Amino acid sequence: MKQLLSISVRILVLLALLSTSAVLFAQDEAESDSAVAPFMGIRYWFHDAGLFLTGIIPNTPAAEVNLQAGDIVTAVNGEPIQVETVREVVWKHDVGTTVALSIDRDGSAFEQDLTLMARPADLFENPDYAMPLDLAAVGLFVGQCDDKLLVMGALSDSAVATAGFHVYDQIIEIDGVAVNTIGEADAAVSDLSEGDVLSFKLLRGEREMLIKVNAEDHRRRDPGHRPPRRPHPRIEVERAYMSDNLELGYGDGFIVVSEIDAAHDLYAAGLRQLDLITEANGRPVEEGADLFSGDAIELTVQRQYSALRFDVPVSAAALLLIGDAEPVEQDRSQWLGLHEKQVTLGVRYWQLEPDSPYFEGSEVTEGALVAEVIEGLPAAAAGVQEGDIIVAVAGEPVTLEIDLRNRIYFHEPGDQVTLDVLRAGEMMQIEVVLRVASK
Repeated sequence: MKQLLSISVRILVLLALLSTSAVLFAQDEAESDSAVAPFMGIRYWFHDAGLFLTGIIPNTPAAEVNLQAGDIVTAVNGEPIQVETVREVVWKHDVGTTVALSIDRDGSAFEQDLTLMARPADLFENPDYAMPLDLAAVGLFVGQCDDKLLVMGALSDSAVATAGFHVYDQIIEIDGVAVNTIGEADAAVSDLSEGDVLSFKLLRGEREMLIKVNAEDHRRRDPGHRPPRRPHPRIEVERAYMSDNLELGYGDGFIVVSEIDAAHDLYAAGLRQLDLITEANGRPVEEGADLFSGDAIELTVQRQYSALRFDVPVSAAALLLIGDAEPVEQDRSQWLGLHEKQVTLGVRYWQLEPDSPYFEGSEVTEGALVAEVIEGLPAAAAGVQEGDIIVAVAGEPVTLEIDLRNRIYFHEPGDQVTLDVLRAGEMMQIEVVLRVASK
């Protein structure tokens, strides 16, 4: 089913919580290592208007024409550009081609010609192409929450680790430059060299603070001569749940809200990005399996320097439990029943978007599309087919928040459950007897 490759999927992945600067070099993701890939020599970040430049690599075309950190490249030869369209807009030009860049610098627009060079084969090893500093290189890890830039950790072998930063400090300015995004922060330090003094203006609660530290570059040091890199203070995420409107990271005794959309029920209940959930109904969050009673769960949340409590729908208990479940081996889709003791259905599936074309002509808006039926397991025995859309399990809907894996998870071996299935535009029911995968 080649068409499946174009479907948006819901996967459980290990999510790196600590957001570091995007080190993206106009042609850094070439499908081959060919030295003839066209190259500008810019490092950039996301921006609504185009590419926000966070650093300029010396001895490259971008440096020769004096592009600057903070510039926004809005178009190439009149063609608008975004991070996701760099391939289409830039790669079609040959090395040696001169292109016209549309630049926005501090609100003033102008055109700048730039001649593309071949990407150096030794880009990351050659000192002639020394990479500009960014926050991660200096040793400071941050998270972006709306228009706030919050400290999330520091490299243990760095000056910033002992400079006085606290988790959730809000960075307001770097060297007198106001910053609200990771890209702006990286641009603010990109022109510095090792030994230069970095000045951070912070908000800690309602108190404004100033921290100064000498800049260090931790990217090119011999790892054999220093301790392993570990954030300190740090938030270490072991597992994660990801959907379009919610991302949760699971650590030791907490769940962090990595991303949350305003349309999500948990947002309506009061949760926000970078909240740390530490308790549910006054008990550790890892006991979420015992919370399926009543209509709501009270979550205890740490937000910056406050402890807050929110009542959320009882359906959130499934999300609390995901991080406590044994992770499954997966690639681009989810597998059911690959745990020795976990009940299984025996399908590989894709969680569909509410506006998926697979729902056209029906009243169904959510469900899991069966990509493969695994021989010898319950789904195959019951007659589930590739292309079926499983809409509900035992009458409980399969949704983005509580998907097929989690609907199956809470049943026992030997349970007979009814699957509501959409097949070729028609609804039907299939009875399945669940069991563990090892039998």
